[in-house]
Amino acid sequence: MDKRVTLKIARITRETELINTYTFKHNLGARPGQFIMLTDFEGGEKPFSIADCHADEFSITVKKVGEFTTRLFEKQEGDFLSIRGPYGSSFFISNQKVLLVGGGYGTPPLYYLARTLLDVGADVTVVNGARTKEDLVFCDRFRHLGVRYQSITQDGSLGQEGTSVDLARNLLKSEHFDFVYAAGPEMMMKALMSELADYEYEFLFERYMKCAIGICGNCTVDPIGIRLCVEGPVMPKKYVVQLTEFGRYHRDATGKRIEF
Repeated sequence: MDKRVTLKIARITRETELINTYTFKHNLGARPGQFIMLTDFEGGEKPFSIADCHADEFSITVKKVGEFTTRLFEKQEGDFLSIRGPYGSSFFISNQKVLLVGGGYGTPPLYYLARTLLDVGADVTVVNGARTKEDLVFCDRFRHLGVRYQSITQDGSLGQEGTSVDLARNLLKSEHFDFVYAAGPEMMMKALMSELADYEYEFLFERYMKCAIGICGNCTVDPIGIRLCVEGPVMPKKYVVQLTEFGRYHRDATGKRIEF
């Protein structure tokens, strides 16, 4: 859908001090893994992954990291924002035994995925990691779904010190999964990749996107030239293993390489 729609913020949920979830009443018709482009009419347009989607509403989860998101945090319920989308590829929906690996504020799109997987009868395990327990998001939401759920923090504030990759590694050693999904910081997914040589998987990539329709080329990835806004942001293993830039660098608004 390329048509722009202006919507009221129906609900703002404070997840942490720096993370909010914004819910809109609208039949977006998105699939797990897709994203929207959003503007506040005050300058710029940014992509946001879809954290959940129903027939009559959808939500995005936003971390306050710069000028644009700071303005979003000043909005109130009833204020207007404008969106277009949904765009991009979506996750493969398996009805088998699956593992979802999330990290930080990149985890929310896995909630919509988990809910969809449960609807088709999948056996779902979710591991979720962050720097501190204050940075973990969607813990209660995952538990309420009824999935098997584990969380961990790098500072050990939950009792166990480590990352979601550590949790995933332990699970992969002790049992078999038919498919693995991941969303979160790119360096987290890069570390997870080394654990998945014998598994099929999909990763959700977050990169700078301008047009969302494959014209500007800003989100192409080396060396295969796939556009993350069209062929991505969900990337299957067969493409991920070809990416020479994965875990090494991304590009800013000008196309300049930025090392991780």
